[in-house]
Amino acid sequence: MLQLLKNKEFFRFWLAQVISHLGDGITRIAVIYLIATLSKDPLMIGLVIFAQLLPTAVFGIFFGPLADKYSRKWLMVISDLYRMMIILLMIPFHDSVPILITLIALQGIGSALFDPARSASIPDLVGEKNIQAAIGLSQGTRAAMDIIGPSIGGVLMLMNNFTSIFFLDAITFLLSALLILTLPIVRAKQDTTQNAQENYFESIVSGVKQVTGIPALRFLLILLIPVTLVAGVLNTNLVAVLTNVFEVTPAHFGLLESAIGVGAIAGAIVIGPLLLKLIRPSNLLLLGTMIMGSWMILVLPLNEARLAFGIGPIYIWCIMVGVINTLINVPLSSLFLGTTPAYFRGRGSALLGVTASASQMIGLLAGGWLAGVAGVLNGTAISGILLIFSVIAFPFLKGYKELHKIKPNNQATPTVAPENAELVID
Repeated sequence: MLQLLKNKEFFRFWLAQVISHLGDGITRIAVIYLIATLSKDPLMIGLVIFAQLLPTAVFGIFFGPLADKYSRKWLMVISDLYRMMIILLMIPFHDSVPILITLIALQGIGSALFDPARSASIPDLVGEKNIQAAIGLSQGTRAAMDIIGPSIGGVLMLMNNFTSIFFLDAITFLLSALLILTLPIVRAKQDTTQNAQENYFESIVSGVKQVTGIPALRFLLILLIPVTLVAGVLNTNLVAVLTNVFEVTPAHFGLLESAIGVGAIAGAIVIGPLLLKLIRPSNLLLLGTMIMGSWMILVLPLNEARLAFGIGPIYIWCIMVGVINTLINVPLSSLFLGTTPAYFRGRGSALLGVTASASQMIGLLAGGWLAGVAGVLNGTAISGILLIFSVIAFPFLKGYKELHKIKPNNQATPTVAPENAELVID
């Protein structure tokens, strides 16, 4: 996996990710702290997550075609510079909760433009054969920055200088843009069918038709709905479980959040890629989903384990949450990039993002409602049970059989493609 960093172009691409995610982690903890202390209302923290997800859910489908028609390099640069300006606007308004949440949503628009271009660029930079390794490295890097960034942000907040924090994040977006500028033009492979003559709005419709017209991809979108919906429930309940039920100290809370990140790093860089060599991506995705549901159920006896053995079992549980998360994300990304024809990967990535964001937003609402009705622990366990039952029949469905043809080395038995589309999986 680390051999990919010898590719100078991918190394710059990866370094841009390191820098921008580092700045994001620093800013995220600062924004959450500011909104929590200014509003004194837990609902506002939920609104922060909503503000981050909403732009992708609303605009993602419109941005996807841009990554298939224009230079992905310039789309990423423009997005980074746009997000830099939004971050700078947070400096004079850091004491206003409504404006901060609005700016977070506006920043999300830039991410909704950036993410499809970035995702679709990975195969162009590393080649089809190295997709799985690149995804593992990328997700491991994100997890690492999710630990390092907030840690640095916490230290900077001790100085109570939020201007410096936001300015530092703005600089990271600028550096990311400069690094991406050094890359060659990353443009989608041209569609040689009649679809190449489509206008912008026609390409949106055709992209949806083509993605949903491939049985494996259509099934992947269906599977994504319950997985991300339950992820939204877990995001809603996790903080409440740790702070209100287990009553961990602030110091342990920060370390437990880092433990999830440690698990995610191990899963993305070591465990996930290793399992992909032994297990088909479709089976690993299903296995990871089943384990996630089971692990959420295990939150019920976790409190008794804490009373008997101390804080240790909670750390183990949190580490495994991070590991299991990558057992879902790594095969999911690998299956998507390995199955989607190159000339509409941007639109496919956008549709994937829209589905995930919309489902997670529903999960956030459902998690809050379920916790209020059944309690935080029971609500988390019930969600895990529902996740298991929602995917237990998937192996018997036709769509899963198509997805199962995708092999760990990105070679697959040919899948039936939609009309006027050529599906080639190397």
